[in-house]
Formats: sequence, C-alpha cells, structure tokens
Amino acid sequence: MKVLLATHNPGKIKEYQKLLAERGIEVETLKTLGIGDKFEETQETFKANAGDKARFYFNLAKLPILAEDGGFEIDYLNGEPGVKSRRWLGYETTDGEIVKHLAKAIKGIPENKRRARFTATLCLAKSETDLHFATNSIEGYLTEIFNDNYDKGFPYRAFFIEQNFKKHLMDLSPEEYSRINHRQKNIEEIIKYL
Repeated sequence: MKVLLATHNPGKIKEYQKLLAERGIEVETLKTLGIGDKFEETQETFKANAGDKARFYFNLAKLPILAEDGGFEIDYLNGEPGVKSRRWLGYETTDGEIVKHLAKAIKGIPENKRRARFTATLCLAKSETDLHFATNSIEGYLTEIFNDNYDKGFPYRAFFIEQNFKKHLMDLSPEEYSRINHRQKNIEEIIKYL
C-alpha cells in the first residue's frame, strides 16, 4: 500500500518513513510527488489542524494521506508553544531561533515546574470524509543542559529530558526510544485502518 506523508519537516519524514517501511507501507512525500503547496495551520487544536491538513492534501493527491500536527507543550506556560511550536515567535522560525528563545524561557521557569511533553496527533485520510485519528505524547521535563545533537526539525529536543529514562531523546538507545515513541504509537493505532 502507498500513502502520502503530508509534511515538509525533514525530521518527521525520516522518522515516519522508517516506521512505515517496517510495516511494508510505501511512502510518497510532497517532494517526490512535486507538490509545493503548503498548508497553513490555523486551528487551535492538533486534531483540527491534522484533519484539515489531511483533507487539503487528499484533494491535491487523491492518495491516502498521513498528516500530523503536534508540538511541544510546557505546563508552566499553559501548554505553550503547543500548536504554535513552529510559530512561537509570531512567524515561521528556524531551529536556531527556537533554541535561543527556549533557552531564555527556561531560565524563568522554577525547576520544580518544568513539566513538558511532545504531543502528536496523526490523521489518516482515506477520502475527504473518511478520517481516523491517533494522539500520543512523550512526557518529561525541561533542562538547562543544552544538547546540540538534535535532528534537524526537532529543536525542542535540545532542552528536553524524557521522564522514564532521564535522558535527552537523542541519547536514548533505539530500543529505549521505541518504547516511548509517540509517533510509533500513533502508527500502531492508525495501521489497522490502512
């Protein structure tokens, strides 16, 4: 089976291609299909954005679509940056700009109030109206210990410690990461509909 992965984020493409290939699902990307149209996320929830994005790209490609919306949620900041994780500064930001801003923001958060999580909602669109959703999170907390080994497209990982293994995500072994991977959990929930 073939699906279109509706993202321009290189980190998400790499991760989803691996997860889907392991399940025998062929992945097309927007780039391989020559789709340059960019979907603008305007909704207030991950689910609404993922659903709208899936419908948008389904209408362009007429293929089953996997579309994700997700972000980084900091409890002390009332869930910010959340759905605006890429636009936290009011515009589409670079990884470096996010890292600089987050480093400053952490200093203002008391150490015992640094709970945070990565949340991802994945939508499978088999048609414009046939939508299936899965949402999972990776729980942890913010640290001022900067790890510059984060994958391109995932700058929030530079200051995030996962709660079970007490490590930055990029320092987890493949087996450890597999146990807590929110995208893998979403794929497992969605796969039955494929």
